[in-house]
Amino acid sequence: MIALSIFSMDRFFTYVRYSNFCDTSGLIIDNIYKAEVHLRDIDRAERGYLLTKDTMYVRYVNNAIININNDIKEIGVLTHDNPLIKVDLNKLNDTLSLRVAAAKVNLQYSDSTKQSTLSKYYFDSRELMRTCSRILSNILKEQNALREERFIEEHTYENLTTNTLGYLLVVFCIVTLILFSVLIKELRSRIQFQEELQAKVFDLKRSHTELEEIAYASSHDLQEPLRKIQVFSNMLLMQKNGTIDQESKETLKRINSSANRLQLLVTDLLSLTSLTKTDETTTKVDLNRTIQYLMIDLEDKLKASNAVVKVEHLPTIDGFGNQLKILFNALFDNSLKFTREDVSPVISISSQVVDGKMLVDTNPNLKGKKFIQVKFSDNGIGFDDQFMIKIFRLFQSLHPQHSEYAGKGIGLAICQRIIANHSGYIVAEGKLNEGATFNLFFPIE
Repeated sequence: MIALSIFSMDRFFTYVRYSNFCDTSGLIIDNIYKAEVHLRDIDRAERGYLLTKDTMYVRYVNNAIININNDIKEIGVLTHDNPLIKVDLNKLNDTLSLRVAAAKVNLQYSDSTKQSTLSKYYFDSRELMRTCSRILSNILKEQNALREERFIEEHTYENLTTNTLGYLLVVFCIVTLILFSVLIKELRSRIQFQEELQAKVFDLKRSHTELEEIAYASSHDLQEPLRKIQVFSNMLLMQKNGTIDQESKETLKRINSSANRLQLLVTDLLSLTSLTKTDETTTKVDLNRTIQYLMIDLEDKLKASNAVVKVEHLPTIDGFGNQLKILFNALFDNSLKFTREDVSPVISISSQVVDGKMLVDTNPNLKGKKFIQVKFSDNGIGFDDQFMIKIFRLFQSLHPQHSEYAGKGIGLAICQRIIANHSGYIVAEGKLNEGATFNLFFPIE
């Protein structure tokens, strides 16, 4: 199609060029006819003055001389690229100069003698006029031949251009029909794919809803047996305190401790399950007030661990207020739990507006977007960066179950779920025995 388009444009411009040539030849021929008329005007005005001595004919002679010079000059401009005509024009200029000189001599002779007799130069001037006429005729003949040749070329390229444009239109129509059929086929396949995708999304939502209901029901139903285990184990300890041996007491205490841990796990699972439902509407949440309320709730824990909390001014964001409280509560709990021995915890919270460059590894499309970054840092035991992704997985802990830092492995999973509900991202950075930093990215748009 590109080749045909280029070929069509070439034919069209060639046709336009020959058309312009034909127009130029027409202008040259018109100027030749004008020059012949003005040449005859010189002869008629000259004879009129010789016969009548009327000065009006002198003006006619001068005007005719000016006009024929202009005509010849115009012909020279139009035929500047034709060397043959240029030779003829040089001859014409020379002969015309002699003819004009002879006419002036004839007029002067008539004025000086005051007679009507013709001077001896009159017949020479007539011969010069005929020579000029022959030269003009030769130029006219050449131009007529050239015009005919150019007219044939113009007609030929006109037909070529018309045919080429017709072929190009046919090719365009064929290609357009092919592309249209391919487009329709692709569109149908995409529609089918979209319908299949929507069906799978519907099935996935239904399965997700069912899993949520199962998880909620399971965790809810587990609480009643756990409470009974705790109650009966405590009752047994209280009622049989003096009759059972020490080993049995330790066993009952372990049962009660395990039930308590399971109770906390079930509670956290209920919290995580509830976070998958985002039916509530977003509101303007002042993070400064959220942190202040949490520090009041955690006042005893903060005092017990001699923790220092440094909070810079935080922004107001669109979000779910209750979920954001759970988010920062989990981060506080994480920082107060994983502390270094004989080192008072220091927690720093700050914010800034950034672009998505820090999230390129997560999603390259975020590079040009703006985020509010809330940085939550501590000076605890930290972690190795190779476990950066593992710490957000459910029930994943970097420490053995019975170590002093044992956790349930749910807190950071809850944090990630809450950030996802806010269409944001959480990125962890850590250095072993130096501390951890959790970067929360909330989209501005």
